[in-house]
Amino acid sequence: MDDRAHIIDWAWPTRGAAWIDPAILILRLLEAGHTLVEADAFARRFPSWLTAPAKATKAFAAANAAAWQEIARAHAAPWKAAMASHADAFHAHLHTSPGTR
Repeated sequence: MDDRAHIIDWAWPTRGAAWIDPAILILRLLEAGHTLVEADAFARRFPSWLTAPAKATKAFAAANAAAWQEIARAHAAPWKAAMASHADAFHAHLHTSPGTR
């Protein structure tokens, strides 16, 4: 956060559990250069992320990683490959880091 205003363009508007927004935000924070630990710590400010079922967040992270891999394969662009990498890292982080979702 800084003294500038930021506009977030939610490209995939859908209805879902409240914890999905912080999960997606984690990917965008990674894209902006934050570490997984920093991004997860920021997401923990949201009660919905803190109370989300671990099984659900892990399943969502797996599905999101698979979606970004497909997007990156279908339309090669460096930013899409980077997002696929971030999504893979986030998914792995949820499975391997103690104290995470």
